[in-house]
Amino acid sequence: MRDHGKTFSLLMSVCFIAATATAAFAQDAGTTTGKCSFQKLNLPAQLANLRTEVDLEALNDVGGILGTYEDADSHFHGFLLYRGKFTTFMFPGSTDTIPSDMNTTGTIVGTFFGKEAQSAFMVHSGGFHEIKIPGFPNVISGATGVNDHGDVVGTFRRTPNVNQGFLLHNGKLTILSFPGAQGGTTPLSINNQGVIVGTYNLTPADPFRGFMWKAGVFSNLNPPDSGGHSQPGKISNAGDAVGTYTSTVDGLQHGFSFDQGKYTKIDVPGLQSTAVAAVNKFDNVLAEAIQGTKIILFKGFCSAVF
Repeated sequence: MRDHGKTFSLLMSVCFIAATATAAFAQDAGTTTGKCSFQKLNLPAQLANLRTEVDLEALNDVGGILGTYEDADSHFHGFLLYRGKFTTFMFPGSTDTIPSDMNTTGTIVGTFFGKEAQSAFMVHSGGFHEIKIPGFPNVISGATGVNDHGDVVGTFRRTPNVNQGFLLHNGKLTILSFPGAQGGTTPLSINNQGVIVGTYNLTPADPFRGFMWKAGVFSNLNPPDSGGHSQPGKISNAGDAVGTYTSTVDGLQHGFSFDQGKYTKIDVPGLQSTAVAAVNKFDNVLAEAIQGTKIILFKGFCSAVF
């Protein structure tokens, strides 16, 4: 189960896709323990037969699933799964492509890696485009979130080994840095209302702490039993934030939601170490959980949570 924030930080230190429809996941009847109803996500044969890691990255409001897989040569590829159709993609000329988010119209953002390049990218109307940070055209960067207005969030490096967050709105750059975060700030998702969630580190050795940025103001976003550390990964257009944390009570990894000031723990029943990777405005989520020695991918319906 990939630690998305940790993997992104690690990669930052190294060196015609569109979904349009009217339905999200089917809303399964009933819920489990008053929370979410889960079912295993059926992967296409190309992914199911891989012996390497497959990670879920985003779920948009029309049911498109964005993800990443690692091939036998240890290179990362992006994939889109929509209504049974499976599409893989790579940024042209890259050695590794890691998508991070996708909006309702199918615009995708992420990070690509080449022999001498590491940069944010966008896929829009079938075309791949490198994202340049205004005023910092040659910095190491990565895009992590996009909303339906085309606003993009991500990270870039002005100083060695420290990520700073960015927001691009109508081509204008806003630098995002949580107050006192000497270890870096990583925005991970932005919704249509302009609310951003992500992580920050007080020092380079400090574990991830969650934040929300709303109307220009930062606030902490960590469940009460998290010890002040969590990884919120996505915020929906309905304002629901989801993520993952390790509980100080039982020492286990759990998914969580934050909605209207309330935190709720989200677990796949009977399995260990749930991580919630994505959410859309229809209360659908994507999750990963451990079953024995395997990581199992799930989709869920969580109307009783949000």
